[in-house]
Amino acid sequence: MAKLGSALTPPSQLVLRHAQQFTGAQLLAVNPPDEQWRSELDVVASWHLHAGWFRAWQHLGAAHVFAATAPQTTATAAVLWLPKEKKLTDYLLQALAGVLPSGAKLWIVGEKRSGIKSIHKHIGTPWTPPQKIADGHHSTLLCCELTQQQSPVALSDFCHYSELAQPGLAALKLASYPGVFAFPSIDEGSRMLLQHLPTLGPGKLLDFACGHGVLGAWLQRQQPQLQVSYLDVSAMALAACAETLRCNGLTGELIAADELSTTLPSYDTIVSHPPFHTGQKTDYSIGQQFLRSAREHLTSNGELWLVANRFLPWPELITDSFGHCERVAQDNKFAVYRARRGRR
Repeated sequence: MAKLGSALTPPSQLVLRHAQQFTGAQLLAVNPPDEQWRSELDVVASWHLHAGWFRAWQHLGAAHVFAATAPQTTATAAVLWLPKEKKLTDYLLQALAGVLPSGAKLWIVGEKRSGIKSIHKHIGTPWTPPQKIADGHHSTLLCCELTQQQSPVALSDFCHYSELAQPGLAALKLASYPGVFAFPSIDEGSRMLLQHLPTLGPGKLLDFACGHGVLGAWLQRQQPQLQVSYLDVSAMALAACAETLRCNGLTGELIAADELSTTLPSYDTIVSHPPFHTGQKTDYSIGQQFLRSAREHLTSNGELWLVANRFLPWPELITDSFGHCERVAQDNKFAVYRARRGRR
């Protein structure tokens, strides 16, 4: 058991340590970042918001889903790994109240720095006040009960719409859901990148870590013949991106992934505001893998355009991969970088 626990995140170690709490419960696991613990509990279904974390569960069958909406389930209780975004927590609580039966227990686990100390402010009717079950591994395990099952929630009720002026065109309509980067609007880094992106000709474009799809949609409206693929790790982001495309009469390929896999084709342009967090933690791995692989996913003269916080070590990684890195613009927080495959 100790060997198993050592491979888990701290909240999952706490769940495993108190596995007896879940005796008799047929569990829906919500947003779990790992899976080695699941053989110790009766997990009958799982709901994943992170494509990378879902990878270890996807072979288990239709009861295990990567989706922005809660699955219909036979589970009699649930355990929720607390996300960092409070608005997303609110959505998950409402969604779970629509799929779990009356009287169902909901365990909530999270690191103490994740905001779990103030979670009682976000749990109200139809949930009972949360009770602390245990502390440990720098984490807290809470439990509450569903007093009465609610009607299923509609994802559309949680959508926030905004507009972004686009020269020469009607305003770009953007959709966003809780948990999407920079919810409910657009981040300042992407705004800066949009000011410097060139007008592209027909070809293939990848919007990596697309969020609600602002970069790809902006370029696709300028060049309707552009074939755009939108890649993100987040189910909420991909749902928002799909709604952004619908609102603007656009089409595109949606890809759920946390990396540039070898199965992806080559693109004429890749644009991105790469992430450097996974959940609560600073995590450079997604950005590092992306920048090491981007050149191999570009056509012979394909270009990479990205924006990033200036403190991040992305220029060095771009130079290592492409042999050069052009700093197109910068301010006191962000920088826009460009690299071309054909130039060494």
